Order: sequence, then C-alpha cells, then structure tokens
Amino acid sequence: MTTKNITITSKNQITIPAKIVRELQFNKYRQLTIRKRGDELILKAQPGLEEQLSSIWKQLPKFSGTKNDAELKSTTVTAWKNKNL
Repeated sequence: MTTKNITITSKNQITIPAKIVRELQFNKYRQLTIRKRGDELILKAQPGLEEQLSSIWKQLPKFSGTKNDAELKSTTVTAWKNKNL
C-alpha cells in the first residue's frame, strides 16, 4: 500500500501525486468516487470510457468475435483506419 500526505487547498481541492496517477494509468478526465467510512476517505476509480465501451462494443456484430481487450482495440483501430466503423 502506498501512503502519501496531501494538502487540501483553500478551494477544498486535493492533488493526487503524479506517481500514483501514473501507476493507476489515470488520464485527466478519470472519474473517482469518494466514500467516507468512519474517519477515513476512500477514493475508488470508476471504469474508464474504454472499459465501459468495451463491453458494449463486444455485443456489436463487427466486434463480437474479439477474444480480449487488446484484440478489440486492434479491430477498432483497423476499422477506424479503413473508415469501416
């Protein structure tokens, strides 16, 4: 478990340390859920857009045969390049 001290700004904002952002592969629009449990605050990442869409894309006939996310991504990139999406 990684522990870092952070500061709350005058606008009640916090900054997640860059190392943690990189480790969790967050982009600047990633949404988090915050939950209070006793005297603890728990931040949990919501699924990224690509993760949310992958389950939907796999239901489409063009992508239904993809076996994993890497194959889905490759198929999607190829389809976009060929303007066949």
